[in-house]
Amino acid sequence: MRFLCDGINLEVDQVDSGQPVLLIHGFTGAGVTMRPLATRLDGHKIMPDLIGHGKSEAPAQLSPYTLPSMSKQLSALLHQLGTERAGVVGYSFGGRIALNFALSHPHHVESLTLIGASPGIYDDDAREQRRLADLQLANSISQNGLRFFIEKWLSMPMWESLREHMTREQLENSIIQRLSSHPLGLANSLRAGGTGNMAPLHEQIADIAFPTLLVTGDRDLKFLNIAREMLKDLQKGSLKVIQGAGHATHIERLDETAEVINRHLSCK
Repeated sequence: MRFLCDGINLEVDQVDSGQPVLLIHGFTGAGVTMRPLATRLDGHKIMPDLIGHGKSEAPAQLSPYTLPSMSKQLSALLHQLGTERAGVVGYSFGGRIALNFALSHPHHVESLTLIGASPGIYDDDAREQRRLADLQLANSISQNGLRFFIEKWLSMPMWESLREHMTREQLENSIIQRLSSHPLGLANSLRAGGTGNMAPLHEQIADIAFPTLLVTGDRDLKFLNIAREMLKDLQKGSLKVIQGAGHATHIERLDETAEVINRHLSCK
């Protein structure tokens, strides 16, 4: 079902009833990629396709793709659904959006779960380097085609553990799902919503007053270190390290990840 959210048409999947849980997928994903996790979580699960992803609108202008703009779109979605507060679960790119959403719209957040997420890049020079790298990736989509980009994206070292957990058929199905997104939408997501264009949120983490769960795989060393640093500043933070998993714990260790998140969602 489609909802007009702050001027952007978002495709939204919903399952079950109960306490609302907003699940925010990662880059090149869609709401459907969160469904296996959603079916194992308690409550009314809300799974939007982010702008430029899946079946949602992919406008040419860049401004709707910034993290503050995407947070406004999610706020508008919850308003339309009549949902005042929700448990918010964000994965990777979706985790950065979830963190921005939690800080800019805390009245909507009952609890926060971040899977393999970061608060951005604090160092100015490193952030500028990442911005330029994101632009190169975005340009490669139009230069080489979406399938070439997706296959290259999934061949990156950060997905090694995920590839090991997938059969060839599962990997091909994952590629096909990611090809459902509009090439311009993915490119613009990198140009405006990439880590290089994100205002770092490190100094705001201490303002988060609701329970926050950080989930990482023990093989995802970069994000494990990021999570440990974030944990130091969180008022009500906890960290769960999933053994034998990499960057996509909710796929590689689905049942264990769901169990941990369910416990967190039930805490008041």
